[in-house]
Amino acid sequence: MKTVAKGLLFTALLFLSVSTAFADKGFRVNGAIWAHNDLYDTVITDTAFHLPPVQTTDTLYNFSMSGLGGQRAVSESAPSDRNFNGGRWAVKLAIFTELGKSVHDPDGDGIVNFELTNAEAVLDHLALGHLEIIDTAIYFECPLLPSR
Repeated sequence: MKTVAKGLLFTALLFLSVSTAFADKGFRVNGAIWAHNDLYDTVITDTAFHLPPVQTTDTLYNFSMSGLGGQRAVSESAPSDRNFNGGRWAVKLAIFTELGKSVHDPDGDGIVNFELTNAEAVLDHLALGHLEIIDTAIYFECPLLPSR
């Protein structure tokens, strides 16, 4: 599992570094992040940081290497929340287990048949054994914007 985690971490870092190439142009990603069952757009920025002060980030569950397509990222927090940290994220990779793949992709086409749209659902599916969550120690900043 450690080798898989290291490989996923490397891929996540590569993904984030490529994404920051768009930051200078204020690249807006439409319908990119779920929070509290609402879909938000975001603007990719080049702001990454190391070991942020305690309680200054929110968790962002990234499904880009989950084993299935179609599931967008899920935030534990949104701009309407009292404790929202303004789009400062601590990234966790969410990976579908074999059981999770059979539940979320019963037709076997490689795309989820339903999306998880809030952090509570992510944690529920973790408890059901459908997901594994890996802390990446990746921290960055990008805002959540009303979806167009």
